[in-house]
Amino acid sequence: MRIETNQQKYLNEVFGLHDPELQEVRAELDKQELSFMSISGHEARILQFFIRMSGVKKIVEVGTLFGYSALAMAKALPADGVLYTLEKNPANFDIARNMFTKHKDGRKIRPLCGDGADLLATIGKEGPFDLVFIDADKGGYAKYLDWAEENVRAGGFIVGDNTFLWGGVWDEPTDRDAGPRQIAAMKEFNRRLADSERYNSTLIPTKEGMTFAQKKF
Repeated sequence: MRIETNQQKYLNEVFGLHDPELQEVRAELDKQELSFMSISGHEARILQFFIRMSGVKKIVEVGTLFGYSALAMAKALPADGVLYTLEKNPANFDIARNMFTKHKDGRKIRPLCGDGADLLATIGKEGPFDLVFIDADKGGYAKYLDWAEENVRAGGFIVGDNTFLWGGVWDEPTDRDAGPRQIAAMKEFNRRLADSERYNSTLIPTKEGMTFAQKKF
């Protein structure tokens, strides 16, 4: 279960997403004790705000889990928007796909099951994309960034979740899955996106960190 501080509880109560369709996904995450792996309601609202504000129409998400973030982002897309979401775990994929088929905004979502890098290679032809949202295996962030740099349009956006890596990026010991490979990949991811010659960027200090970058090239 997700353990909330008073600050996070307030944010989710006031700026969360009190949407019955998203609550259904959250209930399934809670049931399987996987809510800690999903973005929170107020983080989903940040993404929705950003998508609407920026006129985003075509999204790639790396890491579906049960589909909470995908469905939240799809709700912010216009009627002709599309979101490709990639999930490696077949059991997670089946749950997410079933969630999408239940709801109108799920029609905007194209769920794909398999290895993230392999699936990204197959959808490049559908680009260029307005936004890539990365919330998958932390050791893969640098390679996902390689793909995003090639397939996001100039002026488009790259967003990564968990970019504090539970303290790993500032070398604080963590009991989460953040070994040397994951730490090195996340440090590279943030360092590259912090390059002001190539990106307009910032790291929003959510509980686990969310890096936003607009591609200049």
